[in-house]
Amino acid sequence: MHLLMTLLFLSAPPDHPVRLVDRHLVTDVIWAVAVPADRLEHVYTRSAEGRLDIALFLLAAGAEEAASAGDRLVRRALAGAPALAGWRTAPVPFEGIHREGENPVTDGHP
Repeated sequence: MHLLMTLLFLSAPPDHPVRLVDRHLVTDVIWAVAVPADRLEHVYTRSAEGRLDIALFLLAAGAEEAASAGDRLVRRALAGAPALAGWRTAPVPFEGIHREGENPVTDGHP
């Protein structure tokens, strides 16, 4: 097993494209829907208008397994949280999720 990071990107509902969601709420929702089989170790979330960037650190045998587990976990969060109603997965943007002044290892820790 390895600790692997998988990135997921979500876009706001089309009828509310500039919607902003509290990143701490999203982190809490992900932790709330996680089950031991997900092997979730850490969550980092960044919120911008109409967009959520999520980095999940999972124990997995490989990148494909981590990506699949991350996708299932985020879909569970989307299905179970009214605050995320209408949000959907989005294509991976070209820029990274790390911004100067943010620490992707410690920000977003439960």
